[in-house]
Amino acid sequence: MILYKVIKMRNVKRYIQKNSTLAEIVIFLIGLVLVSFVKQGGILSNIGSSIIASSIVIFMTDVLIGKESNESVVQWGLEAVYKTRGEMNSNCDEYLKKAKKLDIIAFGLKSWRDSQQAQIDRILQLGGSIRIITMKPGCASLKARERDEFETENGISHSIEQLIEWAKSINNNGFKGKIEVRYHDHLPLDFLFIMDNRVFTGPYEYGKGSQQTLSFEYSNTCSAYEYYKSYFNDLWANEEFCQDALKD
Repeated sequence: MILYKVIKMRNVKRYIQKNSTLAEIVIFLIGLVLVSFVKQGGILSNIGSSIIASSIVIFMTDVLIGKESNESVVQWGLEAVYKTRGEMNSNCDEYLKKAKKLDIIAFGLKSWRDSQQAQIDRILQLGGSIRIITMKPGCASLKARERDEFETENGISHSIEQLIEWAKSINNNGFKGKIEVRYHDHLPLDFLFIMDNRVFTGPYEYGKGSQQTLSFEYSNTCSAYEYYKSYFNDLWANEEFCQDALKD
């Protein structure tokens, strides 16, 4: 419940940021009303004068300095930056409860599969799709990634093999929707988790496990969402890049 309230407050804040000029006008008018219709020299009149002065300063700051920095953040929809992917997970899980489809770039997703099976089943029962791009087990690029993470030999490969078997098993449950998995043998891609209501992404860093890296959250109403959605679709459609991992 607390997390839900935080998310709602962030949505309100984002709306105000998108309509900052309107907010400035409303605040100015409140000050004008207090000055015009309240006894001069009174406390409320003085407050109104202060509000008008502050509004003018804010407006002139926007005009003279510009809103480029804030507008860039708003345009691209950056909602949050997390020091680790582990910190990101609680917020990601909250949005997952409302998701109807998923597009994912990751490795074996073991922790996610173990903890979110109920939500995964819900999406598939409703006819939603889950598309996953991962790396081909045993390929040279994946072996290099295992060394970069100081992972045991074939540790990540084994988790991906488990992911593939898990997807095949889920698809035998008769759900309306299905899981599709494609793999590639190129250099590792950034982690990407696209829902119909959010995008979470982040790099894979040398010497760190995937849960220990910087991660980012974007809203679904801005440029970053469309960028990552288009990027994933382009990769998915490129048969030279990735192939069906569930094909017998």
